[in-house]
Amino acid sequence: MLRKKGDISSIITFLVVVFFLAVSFIVVAFANNELKAVITDTELNGTQVATDAATQMDNITNKTINNSFGAIVAFLIIGMIISSMLVRIHPVFLFIYIIITAVAVFAAVPLANTYEKIISNDTFASVAANQTIITWIMEHIVLVLIGTAAISMIILFSKLGSQVGLQGSDV
Repeated sequence: MLRKKGDISSIITFLVVVFFLAVSFIVVAFANNELKAVITDTELNGTQVATDAATQMDNITNKTINNSFGAIVAFLIIGMIISSMLVRIHPVFLFIYIIITAVAVFAAVPLANTYEKIISNDTFASVAANQTIITWIMEHIVLVLIGTAAISMIILFSKLGSQVGLQGSDV
């Protein structure tokens, strides 16, 4: 189980991780905004230290969370591509890969709609408006998933040069 590089299920794992991170980061950004409001609205926190803390929290909420999500998604895609390069697989598994990708695409649509409902809620709408990378990726998760799966599939099944057995090892 630990040696499943290039596994077909990495597409579904990618989808679940991206959705979980998107929702989690939106909730963290909301909590950060609430903490910043408490720091700035409290009369006792009129000092320069409180102002600096509020500025840092605003920076984390508006820039760091957004950029971190984009970097994590990029690294996940790069990891899937590298994993596809390291594995030799029999071409008969192409149809299974296509079926699994189709299942992942059909699963991505409700997840994208769920994310849309979460950010359209009045509580999270103002926070999500500042998270442009997260919102863009989740609005286009189907296209991102299809593109990632296509690149992975092309790399995985286009390797020539050695014969591969059904177990995935060189013969």
